[in-house]
Amino acid sequence: MNFSKEELERYSRQILLHGAAGQKKLKDARVLVVGAGGIGSTLLPLLAASGIGSIEIFDGDKVETSNLGRQLLFRERHVGENKAIVAAEILKDLNPHIQVIALDRHLVQADAARFSAADIVCEGSDSVETKLLVNRLSLSAKRAAVIAALGNAQGHAMLINGHRAACYACLFGSVDEKDLPTCASDGILTTFPAVVAATAAQIAIGQILSPQEEGKLWLFEKNNCRSIRVKKRQDCPNTTL
Repeated sequence: MNFSKEELERYSRQILLHGAAGQKKLKDARVLVVGAGGIGSTLLPLLAASGIGSIEIFDGDKVETSNLGRQLLFRERHVGENKAIVAAEILKDLNPHIQVIALDRHLVQADAARFSAADIVCEGSDSVETKLLVNRLSLSAKRAAVIAALGNAQGHAMLINGHRAACYACLFGSVDEKDLPTCASDGILTTFPAVVAATAAQIAIGQILSPQEEGKLWLFEKNNCRSIRVKKRQDCPNTTL
């Protein structure tokens, strides 16, 4: 299985659950993460600690003081530094057995080839435009994606995987980004990003271990959580991708 003695000890509790073969799937997995902020800063260490073999991080933002109350990956000394670069350094220290690549910029259409190289994509930015771009590029590359969002005391995570079921555009089709809540405009509880991020990480890991039901949406509202199936729109603009 190509595990070192240290890796076997590190992942021993997980191996009890999904076996060495399952851990090998995680080690061989390549995960593209878009956004290292509210969601990404919790999702990333969970992926790294789980033994995801290769993680690529997109984020063009710098750490701000207002981030420190909920983005627990960062410290005061990181203020002013790029989030992707800081996150990559911390993840390499957290788990030296994995590869981490930092891309200190925002995702654009020209990055489509990176989706084909990944096994799954995790999106946790604060931009609806970016989420819809990840949705399109994932469908075009035939790669599964977990798209997660926060705002006020609400959040959600959705698994996108092919055209048979609903995609993110089916959920938020033509909604204007300015009409949606954000952490900056509506505030956010310190604990809330971690709840949504942990769910997104679990969905991604579960998808790597065994493909799951696509088009499923996990909804979080204050102290409540539920999951629903999103109905595929007949006029979905991504059907032909």
